[in-house]
Amino acid sequence: MALNKKINYKLDMLKLNNIFFYFIFSQSLFLLIYFYQTPLISDAINTNKAVLLHIIGIFWTIIGYFTVGFAKALRGQQVKPIEDKRYSFRNIFYICSYLLIIIGTTEAILQVISFVPFMEYMSKLFSSDFETEIRVAYMLPADEGGLPGIVKMFAFAPLSIYLMSFGLLNFLNLDTDDKRKLKRLNKIALLGTAIKVFFSLDHLTIMAVLLANLFAGVQKDYKKIFKLFIIIVLTFFLANLLSSKRLEGFGFVNLVLLYFKVGIVNFQLMIDTCTEHTYGFSTILAPLYLILKFFHLPSPDFAADNLWVWNPVQYYTSYAFQDFGYFYFITFYIVGMILYSIDISARRHNIYSSATYFIVMYGIISFVVIPAIRGIDFWFALLLPLVLMNRFTHVINPRVSYSIRPI
Repeated sequence: MALNKKINYKLDMLKLNNIFFYFIFSQSLFLLIYFYQTPLISDAINTNKAVLLHIIGIFWTIIGYFTVGFAKALRGQQVKPIEDKRYSFRNIFYICSYLLIIIGTTEAILQVISFVPFMEYMSKLFSSDFETEIRVAYMLPADEGGLPGIVKMFAFAPLSIYLMSFGLLNFLNLDTDDKRKLKRLNKIALLGTAIKVFFSLDHLTIMAVLLANLFAGVQKDYKKIFKLFIIIVLTFFLANLLSSKRLEGFGFVNLVLLYFKVGIVNFQLMIDTCTEHTYGFSTILAPLYLILKFFHLPSPDFAADNLWVWNPVQYYTSYAFQDFGYFYFITFYIVGMILYSIDISARRHNIYSSATYFIVMYGIISFVVIPAIRGIDFWFALLLPLVLMNRFTHVINPRVSYSIRPI
């Protein structure tokens, strides 16, 4: 009886341990900020309408997610094929992956030490006289002295390789040799990612690593849960350190709450003042600005005349409203459909969904702050595993087994 309860509990946890649940949970946490107060943001702004539209967005994501499942059920597709393929990775796959980690880590360091000597930067990072302007130096565009954007996006290669290897290890059936090599690649990519974080002061990268480990911990039911606990503690302290450097007097938790609060307030101001829509260029088409600029092509010119408080930062719902006005909910419906598709295909051992699963999760969870999909860096990180899978893997035993899909 006790064993059956343990098995049922684990199965219940696995049902919740999916990309859809993580998205809904993160979006729901956002609602708690309605009650959060900070002297940096006035309480005079009534955010009731912003909160209501946020809830409607969550609701349409749920509809989109279950629409796909119900549609397949109505077509009688109860028995679904599960790929029982065993993949092998060529040596060139590992060579390219390690080269990308080295290039990405080097780029992240060069972007900063072009302005501050390496030892001076490290000294200031762990001292009280750290200057927050160094974050601005890391993000400096090419026309102001920074590295070209096409070069800077390689700084996301270590994170991309780390999340890719994590997905492959978590979802695919691998032989012993490839599993050993992927674990080694995963550790080296994590080291490169950590170095990148120290120079970019990027919280989203930390969040991506933490989420991947949390997911794997629940999925595999770690016997040594202490390992996962140590990772979470170290990640929290690193995030807290970087938060105190980026905004004096604010730890990680307070900084997250502050950004959530300013996001919902700025969303309300967006609703009240938005007079011109951007038709995708605030969300999914935002990276096109960089591409058009790189090729010296004309780009749309949208006047940014909406009001904001403390910081002009917006989050996904606000950007979606800026794009499509009150039809913003359609984007949430599409997001729900995409989440269902990638979650199901990854659990059926599709190699492409497995390699990009945690990268998509990182992009989706970033919707509570400035969404990662607005940057070409995210699309580079997403495309990289797809190219590596397509060019440098092959199937050993192309078989397909069948299993009843859980409802």
